[in-house]
Amino acid sequence: MPAVEAWLLGGPADGRITHIEVDDDGSLPTAIVLPQSGAYLGAREHPSQPVQHRYLGCASEVDPPTFRYDGPLPQDQ
Repeated sequence: MPAVEAWLLGGPADGRITHIEVDDDGSLPTAIVLPQSGAYLGAREHPSQPVQHRYLGCASEVDPPTFRYDGPLPQDQ
């Protein structure tokens, strides 16, 4: 599947560029969900489960395309 580079602003991926897959007609998705887990300090045997974070595409014509942080998704989604 073809991909383009897009900015991620806000949230855990702030200021990063990542590849976003496009549809068959070359359209970007309106939202992307990224599972991310942060580093942690402690004496736990296993790390926490990743949290799903949503980024929404900005409507403006920016190159590269930009997605803004919308917040974490509830754990049951």
